[in-house]
Amino acid sequence: MSSAETAQYVAEFSAELSYLARRAQLVLLAYLLDMARLEAIRAVQSDERDR
Repeated sequence: MSSAETAQYVAEFSAELSYLARRAQLVLLAYLLDMARLEAIRAVQSDERDR
């Protein structure tokens, strides 16, 4: 699995986890998962620009 594929997976999975955390009113955890998702998206976009 390439780094871009890994980052894409992390972005998708962290979005799902953030949703679950928000539903459970775990606001800080949801926020941190959203930040992880954004960083993963940035990594994917960076990889695409480098190609």
